[in-house]
Amino acid sequence: MRFARLQWLMLTLAFLTSLTMHLLLFSYSQLKESIILEMQLTYAEAGFIFSMSVLALIILRIPWGIAIDRLGARVGTGLALTLLGVFGLLRGFAINYQTLLLFQLFLGVGLAAVMPCLPKLVAAWFPPEKAGFAIGVSISGYAIGDVIALGGTPYLTRLFGSWRGVFYAYGIWALILTAMWWILAREASQNFEKRQSCGKRSSSSLRKNFAVLLKIKQVWLLSGLYLSTGACYDTILIWLPSILEAEGVSSVIAGLITSMLPLGFLVASFSVGAFSDKVGFRKPFILFLGLISGPVIYATGMFQGPALWFFAFLVGFCTIGVLTIVLTMPVELPETAALVGSAVGLISSVGNLGSFFMPTIVGYIRDLTGSFLWSVLILAILGESMLILGLPLTETGRKRKNVHA
Repeated sequence: MRFARLQWLMLTLAFLTSLTMHLLLFSYSQLKESIILEMQLTYAEAGFIFSMSVLALIILRIPWGIAIDRLGARVGTGLALTLLGVFGLLRGFAINYQTLLLFQLFLGVGLAAVMPCLPKLVAAWFPPEKAGFAIGVSISGYAIGDVIALGGTPYLTRLFGSWRGVFYAYGIWALILTAMWWILAREASQNFEKRQSCGKRSSSSLRKNFAVLLKIKQVWLLSGLYLSTGACYDTILIWLPSILEAEGVSSVIAGLITSMLPLGFLVASFSVGAFSDKVGFRKPFILFLGLISGPVIYATGMFQGPALWFFAFLVGFCTIGVLTIVLTMPVELPETAALVGSAVGLISSVGNLGSFFMPTIVGYIRDLTGSFLWSVLILAILGESMLILGLPLTETGRKRKNVHA
């Protein structure tokens, strides 16, 4: 009974961690117009501020993943939250473009550790038959963080009178959560990971195992899927308010429409993983959601009217539905189950290349052409690529295993 309570405590803390990560990251979406005006920036420069955090994700998720396999999820997440709180707060003290870039970069150092920690935590605290559900719950905090960032940030901006006050408030919350984590979080006494000894392996053994990961085809397919989902979701979340405002939509309504993406995220994170657990298959979910992603991304960027709210919801649902499965599969693949932190570190590091380049590319194309049309087309193609990348994937679900048993 005590272990069951600790399972839910750790899952709640993981949920709050992912919530805080996206709250800090995507609050910038609603603040960038004010920052552009105050610091006299171009749209490309504004996009690059967001990309600085993603740059840190790309560079550091692999080292973080290896470190987390040795340190465990508790210490890794605690260090990540400490960095998020400190540099999330310091962004409010940025005196110019360069210092804001610097603080955003170090914020990304903390962000880089969170994604490898979540599957590692789930692998330790939950059995494989509940992994999809637990992964979904842990990443559902991202969606709530997005909703708060998009819906609450404009009101906090008016309350505090500037974008700086919003960064102060969110940074203080991150520091409070950091203290809660260090006080309450525990390592699992009943570890469900397939190889409990992996955290005690030598550094040379970990390096050899990581080299093996580089040769696994499934890892690269999952990396490509992560790239597509991240590039589409993150870029649309950052730029959709600007796309809508360019069409004459008020900033408040644009923020509310954009918040349909994290609403779709929230529904997908709870339902897709749990339903996939129930039916015992993973791959069909990737193929179906990938099939419809391209058309709904195009419709979200180009259409107007009430249907736009539904299309925005579907973008969030499809991209994050795929991501939920992508993060579940390394827990189940025999080649990666013993090194979940390293595997997810590699997958997410490569995958975040899309989130790094696309926001800046969209801003550059907007500066060059005065339109978002070509950017929307590129994102729609990326969305459809999820179907292509999913075709050669190996099924890892429960029923597939039973076929070979």
